[in-house]
Amino acid sequence: MLIQLRALLLAPLLALPLWPALAHAQPGVRAAAIGRDSGATAAAAADTRLRVFLDCQNAPCDRNFFITDLPFSLWTQDRRDADVHLLITRIGTASGGGEYSLNFVGQRSFAGRVDTLITFLPPNTTDDIRRRELARVAKVGLAPFAMRLPGAERFSIRYDAPKGAAAAPKLASLNDPWNFWVYRMRANGSGSAESRGNNYELTGNLSASRITEEWKITVSGRNEYRASAFKLSSGDMRRFALRSADANVRVVRSVTDHFSVGANAGTGYSEFRNTQASGAADVSAEYNFYSWKEATSRQLIGLVSVGHRYFDYYQPTIFGVTTENRPVARAILATESRQTWGNIDGSLRYTRFLHNASTYSVSFSGRTNIRLSRGLSLELRGDAAKVNDQLFLARGDASDDEVLTRTRALATSFRLSGSIGLNFTFGSIYNSIVNPRLDEIGG
Repeated sequence: MLIQLRALLLAPLLALPLWPALAHAQPGVRAAAIGRDSGATAAAAADTRLRVFLDCQNAPCDRNFFITDLPFSLWTQDRRDADVHLLITRIGTASGGGEYSLNFVGQRSFAGRVDTLITFLPPNTTDDIRRRELARVAKVGLAPFAMRLPGAERFSIRYDAPKGAAAAPKLASLNDPWNFWVYRMRANGSGSAESRGNNYELTGNLSASRITEEWKITVSGRNEYRASAFKLSSGDMRRFALRSADANVRVVRSVTDHFSVGANAGTGYSEFRNTQASGAADVSAEYNFYSWKEATSRQLIGLVSVGHRYFDYYQPTIFGVTTENRPVARAILATESRQTWGNIDGSLRYTRFLHNASTYSVSFSGRTNIRLSRGLSLELRGDAAKVNDQLFLARGDASDDEVLTRTRALATSFRLSGSIGLNFTFGSIYNSIVNPRLDEIGG
């Protein structure tokens, strides 16, 4: 059964148009597709914007904000496809703020040209102020490169898109041999050991996505294995292991600047949740009260979905079943705002299995970072949930080992977590000296 399930998990990924893209991406084709140096290609003719690779080593960057705020640039997935490698790094200053270095490394036709611009941000700077300042400096540094490409007449001190037309051709008009598909593979392993115990974890992820203005298609697969062992005072060894895997496919259609519809399907298994096989299918509709063009600054989303769930359990559940099919409905209200005064993120979620009105869950999650005054900021985080939909719980009491090692889901009627923090910095705001000596020693 598990072998068949794992084959089913990989099937959506194997069905993707990966191999045709590889077949078309011969060395000569790839060179023509990504290089203006090697000749005028169809892709270059369709979009002559400056190609930039954003590389944030240790500085927080909002890639989506850069994309929307610097429309004269085409942001690449790989540095080798770019005209400019934009490397942003940060180092702390004595005042508690940060010195941000923006390094503009020319490549291809700009090879050999390197510029560096530096900006300082004070302590307790909000995410919105930080990203706007980094974008402003990036514009200044990228302008000399962009001025050497077609479209230089659109520049003065700032970039002005032609009236009545888009600032650049839509992505759908580009000649992309990969047809906008992006593939990612990731494998991780970690572990630790002591005289009387050890634990390790192995995870693998595969994903593929195709995102345009009109369509969003994502496919993902994940597999996880966790194991631990403990030596008791009697000398006996106790070993525990957990396995899980899942695969999901999602298709979203942009209907208007505010409204979207989509469908989702998934399958998986989880020993922790007593589920040796599961299946899910949903259709959903989403409305953003703000235009999606403002998504990097603010969102207020209402979402509803209806669907179906299939479960095949390892052990009979507390309801005495080993297999069940259940209709389900969900409603979500979520908001996100990044402003000069701080950030707010929150969501309210309601889920109900329609076969029984008493099987439902309600959860709230909220996070905020508010700049109260100069040097003073408040951080709040809270999560709360009313839980009454644990259909998967195995019948019988959990053993002490299962409770202590968290290898089995436990019955609960609620979940709560939260934190609060104040950050206050005072003194000189003019001290922008960078002195990292002996930082590695800590303390």
